[in-house]
Amino acid sequence: METWGLVVFAVVFLLWDKIRRLERILRENDIRRGGQGALAGQLREWAGRTVAITLYEDSGTTTTFCKVLEVDEEWVHVIRNEGKKNQREMLLRLSDVKQVKP
Repeated sequence: METWGLVVFAVVFLLWDKIRRLERILRENDIRRGGQGALAGQLREWAGRTVAITLYEDSGTTTTFCKVLEVDEEWVHVIRNEGKKNQREMLLRLSDVKQVKP
């Protein structure tokens, strides 16, 4: 039984790596999932509010708290606080956004 558990774990681990590689290839070639338009509309509703944005990165995901300024079909313009009285304006590609929470 322990052997089967290890085999199943190894198979899942290998498949997880393939899925991450495929997602990276899709992002690099600017191939989007069907839900990107809905994400842009959702972010437009939250313009002027601070939200938690989770981004895809090569090493996994990163969550950052930003104030949404503007949104178009491909980009979102945000301001991120980086300590005391230090703000950074950023343009984020919608295809890099994994999740948004108010």
